[in-house]
Amino acid sequence: MGTWGEAYLARLRGCAELMGQELVPVSDRDRSVRLVESDARTVEEGFGVGLLELATAGKVRTRDGLQSLAWLVAGDPPEPRWESLPQLAGYVELLRRGYPEGAVRFATPESELKIDLAALSEDGHVLILGVARPESLLLAKLEALVPTFEEGDPRTDRTSFGCDAHRVATQLWATRAPYLWLVAAGARRVLRVTYGRTITLRPVRRLPRADELWPYGFDQATPRIVSLASGLDAAAG
Repeated sequence: MGTWGEAYLARLRGCAELMGQELVPVSDRDRSVRLVESDARTVEEGFGVGLLELATAGKVRTRDGLQSLAWLVAGDPPEPRWESLPQLAGYVELLRRGYPEGAVRFATPESELKIDLAALSEDGHVLILGVARPESLLLAKLEALVPTFEEGDPRTDRTSFGCDAHRVATQLWATRAPYLWLVAAGARRVLRVTYGRTITLRPVRRLPRADELWPYGFDQATPRIVSLASGLDAAAG
């Protein structure tokens, strides 16, 4: 593990200390699979330039003033919330791509579909739906299972992977997002989404550029997410 990974672990230990406890020991597997140097560097640099900040012990805030609570560590005793590392790294990456701060959402509340990451149009429609998971194996399972659910499909697979895929499929059907961005430790996958009887996912080489998504710029306050499933602003539900 490199310098940035150690810096991120030191931050987690500091959060645990502020909670009056010690961080749960980090396993060798977590160090090798989930604590990826490039993600840790991006997150630490995000803290360094003020894109991210610690609100209180273990809680982190982004420039999204509408975000729900997000945690670096959680539990009793506290342990790393590994999903937060790629999720935060992904948020910083979108801003580095020139995406407008007001258009990028992070950890939206339940009333806004509880989305990990999203890039929005000025009227609140989701242009990119971002899904963050702690390791890349989970992304492959999502990519395989999400297309098996139809719109309004009431069935939920009893396995954790099936339930997770059902949740992502529900978010896609509700938003009709044209892009799905799967984010995990050291892994990124961009998928073009089309909607018919089922969802079709097609890998593409890159995320769209800022000028492709907002050709006339983005000059307004952060919007709330619109749910097309109801035709209403999800926050009003």
